[in-house]
Formats: sequence, C-alpha cells, structure tokens
Amino acid sequence: MHYLISLFFFAFLNIAAADNFSDAVSTGNKPDPVVQLTPIERDWLERHQNIRVAFDGSLPPYSFLNDSGQPEGIAVEVMNILGKRLGIKFEIYPRTSWNKLYEAAVARKVDVVATMINRPDRRQWFIFTQPYLMKSLVIITKRDNSTIKNRSDLAGRKVTLVKGYQFVERIIKELPSMTPYFVDSMLDELKTVSTEKADAAITFMATANYLQTKHLLTDLKIAAFYDSDSVNESINESIAVRGDWPILADILQKGLTSISEEEMQNIHAKWVPGMESSIDYELIWKIIAGFVATLILLLLWIVRVRRQNKKIKLSRHEVQTTNKILLTLKDDLEHLIVKRTAELNSSEHKFRSLVENLRNEYFFYQRNCDGVFTYISPSITHILGYSPDEFKAHYHEYLTDNPTNLKIAEHAKACAQGLADSPYQLEIYSAYKDIHWLEVTDTPVYDEHNNLIGVDGIVHDITLRKQADDRLLWLSHYDELTGLANRRLFADQLHNAINMAHRNNQSVALFYLDLDRFKFVNDTMGHAVGDEVLKETANRIATTLRDSDMPARLGGDEFALVLPETDADGAAPVAAKILKKLQEPYIFAELEFTLGGSIGIAIYPRDANSAEALVHLADTAMYQAKQGKLGISFYSKSMPRNKAIE
Repeated sequence: MHYLISLFFFAFLNIAAADNFSDAVSTGNKPDPVVQLTPIERDWLERHQNIRVAFDGSLPPYSFLNDSGQPEGIAVEVMNILGKRLGIKFEIYPRTSWNKLYEAAVARKVDVVATMINRPDRRQWFIFTQPYLMKSLVIITKRDNSTIKNRSDLAGRKVTLVKGYQFVERIIKELPSMTPYFVDSMLDELKTVSTEKADAAITFMATANYLQTKHLLTDLKIAAFYDSDSVNESINESIAVRGDWPILADILQKGLTSISEEEMQNIHAKWVPGMESSIDYELIWKIIAGFVATLILLLLWIVRVRRQNKKIKLSRHEVQTTNKILLTLKDDLEHLIVKRTAELNSSEHKFRSLVENLRNEYFFYQRNCDGVFTYISPSITHILGYSPDEFKAHYHEYLTDNPTNLKIAEHAKACAQGLADSPYQLEIYSAYKDIHWLEVTDTPVYDEHNNLIGVDGIVHDITLRKQADDRLLWLSHYDELTGLANRRLFADQLHNAINMAHRNNQSVALFYLDLDRFKFVNDTMGHAVGDEVLKETANRIATTLRDSDMPARLGGDEFALVLPETDADGAAPVAAKILKKLQEPYIFAELEFTLGGSIGIAIYPRDANSAEALVHLADTAMYQAKQGKLGISFYSKSMPRNKAIE
C-alpha cells in the first residue's frame, strides 16, 4: 500500500514540476501589482529582459533533477512565483553541477543562483537576499532503536556523514568520541542506517523525509534534532545575485517578502511529506482499512469501466495523440541538447585557444593544495623559452637570488589558505639566461562544497615596464649623455660629504671645471662632435679620480668634482693630473684638436661651511683661473665675488 501511495505522490510531483519549469521559462515581463517596485526598478527590469538562473541539481527536495533531467523542487517553485510576480523571464542555465554553475556565476555567465549559503568569502562575488529555505539537521535511526534520543547519545556510536559538506567538520569537532562513517550522498546515509552499517545518520530533515518516501525506507525515523534550536542559520539557503546587480537583489527580496507564510508552507508540504519519529500501529491499521476500501472501490470502478467501451476507445485516441506530442517534444529536446552541446564545445575550444595563444605577455597555471603545478599554458614557451613540463619540474631552479623572491612562499601559503592576496612580483631567468620580471595574480578555487581544491594563477611579463622604470630612475640622478651624476645627485652627495666631514673633523675639496675652447669646437664642428668631446672629457675625469670621489656634469661644458677627505695639499696634484689629461689631443675620425680646461677649487671648512657657499666659491675660483689663464686656482678671500663667466 505504501508503495502505491508513493507512486501516485511522485507522479503528481513530476507533472507539477514540469508545469512549473515551463512557466518559469515563459514568464512575461508584467510585474504583479502586489509587489511595489520603484520606477527605477521597473525601468531596470525593462532593460534586462532575460535573467539567467542556475539550480543546484543535487539538493533534494530544495532543488534537484527529476527522472526527466529537469530541475524541480522547492527552490524551482519559489523562483517560478518570483518570475510571475516580478515579471521576470528566467532563462534556466543548463548545468546543474555545483562546481560548474558556481564557476559560471563567478564569471557572470549566470546572473542568479537559486540556492547558496551566505558566507563572507562569497560576498566578493555575490549579493544575497535574506534566507528563504530554512534547513534543520536531524538524527536518523532505525525505528526499533530506542537508545538514541539526543545528540549526547551518539558518543561512542558509528555515525554516517556525507563527505564534503561544511557542517560535517563542525559535527566532528562537537562529537569527538563518535566514529564517523563517510558516504558520497544523503541517500547512501539513509541506506547505511537501514542496513545497520551505522547506528545513526545526521542530515537535513526535509531531505531525509523526501528520500525516505521516494525510496520506501520505511524502517527509519527521526530520533531527534541535532541542534537544540532545530534550525542552524549557517546552513540556510539564500538567493545569490551577481555582485554588480544590487538592484536585482533588492527586487528579488521584495518578491520573496510578498510570498506569504501560508504559500511557503503549501510548497514545503508538497515536497516534504511527513515523517513519523516512531511506529503508530493504530494509524497503520487505519491505513490498511482505508487501502482495502480503496481496493474495493477500484474493483467496482474497473467493472464499470469495462462496460464503457466507447469511452475507452476515446481515451486510447487521446493517449495516442498525447504520445505523438510527447515524441515531438522529445525530438525537439534532443535537437536542443545537441545544439547546446555543440555551442558549449565551441565555447570551450575558443577559451582554450585563447589561453594557449596568448604568446607575448601572459601565461596561466593551476596548482593543487600541495603547491604542485597541474597545468601551465603553452604561451610560457614564447615568454621564457621553457616547455610547460620543464617549468613544472624545475621552477625553483630558475629563480634569481633577488630578495623579492623570498616572499613567494608567503604569498603561496596565504592563497592556499583561501586568503585574499594582492598581485606580487618575482624575478626569474629565462631559458636564454636573461632576467625577466613577472607579476603574479593568484585566485583560490573551491569545489561545490566550498572546499579549497587549489589555485588558479595568471602571470604577466612586466620586464619591459620594469626596465623603463629603472631607466627613468637612473635618468633622475644621472646625466644621459656622459653617465656622470646630474645636478640633483651632485647636490645630495655634496651635502652628505660635508655632513660626514663635519662629524669626523675632516676636509672636503670641491672642483668646479670648465672646458676651454669648447664653444668654438661645438659651433664649427657641429653638436655631434661636441657631444663626443663631453663624453670623452667625462671619461678622462672619471678615470683620474678615486672610487670615493664623485664627478658630476652640471650642464653644458661645466663639471663639478667632490673629493671627500681631501684638503688643499691633497687637491692640488689631483687637479694638475686632470688638467694634464684635458690638454691631451682629442681625436675623432679625421679630426684632431686640443682643448684644455680651467679648474676652481674651494675647501670645506677652510673656505665655507655650507654646500651652497662652497659651490659659489669654487665657481668664483674657476672664473679667476679662466680670466688669468691659470689653469688651476684655489679660492682666496681676495678674489672678486658674484661675477659670471662670459
């Protein structure tokens, strides 16, 4: 009898679900007045005719696939009501695997996920409505088991649990003395208890009721609620909306609010048949009596039906017509499946082609939770010269000793723990032994049960950008033509040298140098020859000085030299040596000529106590040397001041 009742019950559910599924797809854009939408919300719905919704196909009776492969359940009916009341045309996403639909929702190929638990790590991608599917965890035992009446009775017992669900980890922590027995599905949980392979199972109450009725597991009962308050908010389901559509989340919330408690109870009653916690023999005898009476009425009805041959023939004709319609629908559905499969294969082919042909700057990779590479896109060969297999096997050997690389393990550990991390950089040798800078962005990847399963990474070759940045930094401190320090770096180094000399009670010599006859060479032989003269002059000066000395080009043919720990006696021979170098012939192609120079010298602290004053006095001394054709001149107080060199 129970078997026949169950068959009638599930036949009714399948027909109703098929009707609801059809309605959900075909709903027009005419909002029900019962939901008060703002003009902005109505305008938004007018501009978004189709909303793509995805259903989890493995969560009965909330959402699952029926025997025809169509989504049905409580969530499907709720979304159907929302579609009618809000005037939304929902387009059903074809994939129901949690992994696939979650990835599609993150990539915004899906606009709405009908059931999702609101957790902090998901709020970066989605906006959630208030929970509308309240789930309770219950303890399931055999009907004849009277020893388990609450969660404390599970101590020392074998308890079956479904692998992958987040609430399982909480149960194991709360019941450390129980022995967990893991299975792949909630149906397997119930069968494990029914066959006495485990003492009890912990699962969702509605799911247990549904599966027990569908699979005729009449020897089971609900022994107790697992949580004392019977409902745990951390497992309740909300509607998840893509993060850039907050207005749609508000609209759907208004629709959910419009569904009365009575309507929700009717939906739940349809999909969640009652499950008794113990055997009621009086009720069983009543059911048997009712079944006998029903059987007698059925026999009488059969006798009557046999007398109505004309009606039977008419019914047969109607059945044949219906079968033809169903066959046509089947053919259309098969054609649609073939078409959608071809489109999916084409999309996957295009994506793989895109990944494998980004040759110039990017490559992709995947790592598991142990940090082992499971995939590297072929574009790495065009960037670094390694094959994907080479890079997987010898990645750490290619890293340079740059201190930046010491932080790679820290970033990898953070991502492997599911923590948000910003892009980071590393320095690596290519197969051609040149250095490349890479910018890495890691993203944690989760399965349908929100378990971390690895990391996806995208790598950008930023070598040219780094070289450009280094070049700009160098130009901010050095003269582009001669490679000597520029005026800015010269000023910093002179201040540093004076500060050091002040602390150590030492002297600093400052040379101010100007080339003789340079203007004549530049005007008569051209600026190209003039540039070569300046570069050769810079080279002659630099090779004459110590490593601790610093030459700088101040502009034109003017140079300055900072000589730390040098007094007047030490500066004189250096100046003479430089002047001798400058008087040597300059030879460029077929040109040969002699220049010379004038050097003014000021000494800290003998002549001045500040960098600015020291530069001014050295310039004054250089002017005196040039006017008197002395070659070298030390500053003295008798020299005229505040004059410019003409």
